[in-house]
Amino acid sequence: MHDQTPGDRPGPEHPYSRARLNDLVRRIEEALRSGDTALQSKLVLQSAELLTKRWSRLPPPDKPAFDAMLVTLCGQIDTAARRAFAERLAPLRLGPPRTAHALARDASVAVAEPLLSGCSCLGDDLLAEVATSGGAGHRRAIASRPSLPPPLTDRLVRHGDGRVAVRLLDNPGARFSESGFAGLIAHSERAEAVTLRLALRPDLPAPHRPTLLKLTRQRATEALEADLGNDGAARLLAQARETLARPVAEDRVARFRASLEVIGSRFTGPYRGPNASQLERWITLNRIEDGLAAIAHAAGLPLPMTVAAFDAPAPATLAAILRGLDHPWPVLKALLVRRFGETLSPAMADEIWTLHRRLRPGTARRLIRCAAMPMGCAAFLDEAEADDGASNGAGP
Repeated sequence: MHDQTPGDRPGPEHPYSRARLNDLVRRIEEALRSGDTALQSKLVLQSAELLTKRWSRLPPPDKPAFDAMLVTLCGQIDTAARRAFAERLAPLRLGPPRTAHALARDASVAVAEPLLSGCSCLGDDLLAEVATSGGAGHRRAIASRPSLPPPLTDRLVRHGDGRVAVRLLDNPGARFSESGFAGLIAHSERAEAVTLRLALRPDLPAPHRPTLLKLTRQRATEALEADLGNDGAARLLAQARETLARPVAEDRVARFRASLEVIGSRFTGPYRGPNASQLERWITLNRIEDGLAAIAHAAGLPLPMTVAAFDAPAPATLAAILRGLDHPWPVLKALLVRRFGETLSPAMADEIWTLHRRLRPGTARRLIRCAAMPMGCAAFLDEAEADDGASNGAGP
């Protein structure tokens, strides 16, 4: 069959013409009868979009048989072909149900993920089943869906790990029951990345907040004592809390806002700020607004807290922020020179150098998180999963 162009002249065959679609189905059926799985996979890879278009154009009485053929086909083709077909099915509002369900249950996360993460034709029962019996990757895919009701998030929290909990908490479409929040609190005891995200949620039941603060303080104290010994940990925590809570006049903070807007638009994704040499150059050139805005953006700290750390008479908190960013000593030294000038005593410089040398970056981040959390800030959020791994012996 050929589509007709104006004037009744024969035109090129439409890519989704009935004849082309029927020919594809015929070749697939022949491949199924022959048992040639390589040919089956090749046909699907070449014609996955054609197959989904065929489904959309079928009359309702013919759809069950076509769906059954696709299920048989997907049971024999290779992973790459199943993935290609799953990607074409995922956007369909009403796709072939048996095929969609089979691919969503696929043992390969690469195949199941496109459907589990967004296909609207999957019902809650199927998603609940996969959330229970699937692997961690399957649960993370479900946790990315644009809308997740509490019964489903309850199941994901109960059967999932910390990475699933993080994915859920990063998803604005995920809603939680009281039981779900209790499960997330249990995850937060094992994963700092969960603790920080929970602390940011306005819908977190109030009785859980003291638990998060306690966990954050415990992690910071243990890390500080490991780096510095028992002496100094409590003093540094108290000083950091006091420093970050210091009020800063609005006209003082306003000087930095334009720089923060530029920094925020320029550095996104994994590159959250200038490198150490560039930051040191800005500070040396007295571009303090740019420098502090870059530090605030990279650390995930509000401008007032960052400015307060710079303005404070004792520079330990500022040193911890820079150490948390893993910047070398020359960057911190340049900041200290700009802040204190000739008033920076040798004793203070030596104290801050010792602190910089002894604090690990992960410890410095935990110190600042503990100080900032009571004010509703989760500092160094992006680094939390890496810090979890380091604490469990999985990181450097």
